[in-house]
Amino acid sequence: MSRPAANTAPAASTAGPQDIVARGRIEPLGRVIAVNAPADTPVTVLQKLLVDQGSKVKAGQELALADDYDVRKSDLAVQKHNLTLAESQLAQVMAGAKGAEIAAQSNVIAARKAQLFQAQSQWDRSSKLFNSGFYSKDALDALRANLDQAKSGVAQAEDVLKSLTEVRRADENVALAQVAVAKAAVARAEAALERTVIRAPISGTVLSIQAREGEAISPDGILRMADLTHLIVVAEIDESQAGRIAQGASAKIDGSMLPKPVQASVSRIAHEVFRQKRPTSDILIGRDARIVEVELTPQTPLPTVVGGEVTVRLVAAQKG
Repeated sequence: MSRPAANTAPAASTAGPQDIVARGRIEPLGRVIAVNAPADTPVTVLQKLLVDQGSKVKAGQELALADDYDVRKSDLAVQKHNLTLAESQLAQVMAGAKGAEIAAQSNVIAARKAQLFQAQSQWDRSSKLFNSGFYSKDALDALRANLDQAKSGVAQAEDVLKSLTEVRRADENVALAQVAVAKAAVARAEAALERTVIRAPISGTVLSIQAREGEAISPDGILRMADLTHLIVVAEIDESQAGRIAQGASAKIDGSMLPKPVQASVSRIAHEVFRQKRPTSDILIGRDARIVEVELTPQTPLPTVVGGEVTVRLVAAQKG
């Protein structure tokens, strides 16, 4: 938004000796905001405009979409699918083997324990017979070998079951890392998509549209908006008169767009001098006059015409 400047009008003959008569303009209390795409985003074309002139919007509401919105949205969908896959792989690692595999291996253990029980029983009986001299040493050795083999079979089956139900720490760490990377990719894609959505910085009204769909976004931005619930008047006082104005001083606002004069008071005096930019017909002051902006709070509502020109008469402070 270009900085509006002003011209102090010459005092009318009806003004008192202490009055300062100046030109002013109607402005929102929060001033007019030019809404643009992020400064560091290489956006050149507006894809979609979601509001129009006069639309009332809430803070954070979507106003427009940049040209790479669809690409960023697709990328986010891909990253979300990658995250789902990583989380599924982690769940698979944590769950271990399938229930059917565990049940089958448990049955193998049971069968081998039965074989062990049978081999142990044969060994015990044959040992007693051997001690009584009714069993040969070779036959007893064969039974001992069968018993050892049965014990080994049970231990092997139990090891297989343990491997099916145990989650290795290394596998778990890899799966957790994959999930963390996928989540970071989703967050990055969400941030990239958000930068293609232009949102309202405040609640207010769209005053004008600067770029339409398919048009290049100019330095002036996409649109201009303001909160019109609180309107003030900005008086443009010549810097030579600024020292005569005090906080709270009374003023009268008049103009062709006002049905009758409005009483007001000085609510803020700027601490910076601006050069006048608005056209003026006053050849004594000229276009490059140096002015101070003085904000006036009206006692009655003003017409919602941002930039509307009015005449301001302020009561200057008495010189000591």
